Amino acid sequence: MVLFESVGLRYGDGPDILKDVSFALAPGSIHFLVGPSGSGKSSILKLIYRALRPSAGRVSLFGRDLATVSHDELPDMRRRIGIVFQDFRLIEHLSTFENVALTLRVRKVAEKEVWQHVGELLHWVGLGDQIGAAPPTLSGGQQQRAAIARAVIGRPNLLIADEPTGNVDDAMAVRLMYLFEELNRLGTTVLIAT
Repeated sequence: MVLFESVGLRYGDGPDILKDVSFALAPGSIHFLVGPSGSGKSSILKLIYRALRPSAGRVSLFGRDLATVSHDELPDMRRRIGIVFQDFRLIEHLSTFENVALTLRVRKVAEKEVWQHVGELLHWVGLGDQIGAAPPTLSGGQQQRAAIARAVIGRPNLLIADEPTGNVDDAMAVRLMYLFEELNRLGTTVLIAT
């Protein structure tokens, strides 16, 4: 699913952020990327979805060397990935419902199914009463739950989550980890940075 071979990363002429990193994630597995702030966890995630390119080594995703994936092929590849960003990246002028539904609508899922699945998931993550709310009116924890719902709604092949429980209480954190575990049981490879 994901393969890093002697990967290095540096920004410009600065010091190495990552040096000689190698690992493989098998399809259907679940992993935690653990380390202190500033240790390169978010950089590893960005390399996986090609927001960054390595300065050394090779990153492969779904059996393809990401250096060989064209700009035109990248959107299709990214549709197979669910991403929970540390800064949420919700679209401010769309409602909570519309932010989560966007993933399914891009895939041309029937509108009846969109309403059913998005509604159920938002209720499950405790946002059933915030369906019509704009992201700026939500608390940090609510925005985090909306971002997680958006990432998992399409049952991605790969879910990468950057600090997914950092803004929620302990009970919701357990519930969200259960959601990730269930998604993994359905075959999604999960990588959680914390």
